[in-house]
Amino acid sequence: MNFKSYVGKVFVVESSKSIIRDEQFNSLKYQAGEALPPGKQVGDVKTIPQRTEIKVTDVKTDSGRHTFVFAVAASEGQQFGWTSSMNLDGGFKNETAGLAPGKWDLEPLGNNMTCIDANALIRDGGPDFTSRGIRIPVRTFVAVTERSGDGKFVRVSRLAIVQGKMQVGEEIGWTKASNLTDGCSDLYFSDEWANNKGPNACWRRGEYLGPKLLVNIVGFGGEMEQITLDSLDPYLKLKDAAEQENIQISINSAFRTFQRQAELRRLFEAGRGNLAAKPGHSNHQHGQAFDLNTRHNVFDGSDKIYEWLKRNGPTHGFVRTVSNESWHWEFRPTDADLLAAAGKFKLDGVEDRA
Repeated sequence: MNFKSYVGKVFVVESSKSIIRDEQFNSLKYQAGEALPPGKQVGDVKTIPQRTEIKVTDVKTDSGRHTFVFAVAASEGQQFGWTSSMNLDGGFKNETAGLAPGKWDLEPLGNNMTCIDANALIRDGGPDFTSRGIRIPVRTFVAVTERSGDGKFVRVSRLAIVQGKMQVGEEIGWTKASNLTDGCSDLYFSDEWANNKGPNACWRRGEYLGPKLLVNIVGFGGEMEQITLDSLDPYLKLKDAAEQENIQISINSAFRTFQRQAELRRLFEAGRGNLAAKPGHSNHQHGQAFDLNTRHNVFDGSDKIYEWLKRNGPTHGFVRTVSNESWHWEFRPTDADLLAAAGKFKLDGVEDRA
């Protein structure tokens, strides 16, 4: 999967005031001696002409998580510079901008893995998967070549990475799938990854669940959000299905780090913010919660996005889980299957004020 979905796409500048910025997001101005477009003077702020077709070569955010893109003319390749993603048609919504953390020997491709368990036993094949009494060294990069029917065991070979590409070597044997994790990187052995209050730490109801890989994705309003890697494909399928019916779904809020939740809690307790759960207790810290772009608590049938989600969310694994929050949906496929079979879309006990 390409975790930078914007690569190779052509975008259209929609705003008539698409300011061009430098690396620190300061506005650039025309200087003496520069070629001036018609109607521009020295000292005027540089802008990208409206309706210009561009390609995006890089994405980054400011301290407020607002997304900026590096724009290059789609035709002749002229470099414009950094500009707000909100200047583009569609606001760059739902474009992915890489994984977090971002340091990889090789990003997850579906069958490249790192051995993370010091007791990863090599086994014979099914049906018994008998241990050979030999272990796969921890930190070993492997390629998965076969999976057992129940997904609990995988056959692996040694993996080398040559010029950023996989080079599959000799077969190792079978091992438990739980001994491995996605992608090839030493990040899985870093203090940052192991930190239960770190940027990838997931929590549910005060219980630490461990770290998960996150994907950066642009939400409604151009703010960079994060969702867990295991919920990316289900969300994109939900979004794509809605688009087939001219319904535009995007994310208002998704994963929150422990530190971000602590900050929101401090603001709430100081009387300067909305109600916020204690860090470790927010629904947005386990990695499966999405605040989507429904109108807030409009239940009279006029909110097309909410009505579509009611009909279709469970078939894609998404259900409502919080009372009086029409926008809050979670990826819970087991619950979704049960609800869909019963013609429901929200968990029992989820009630809404009239």
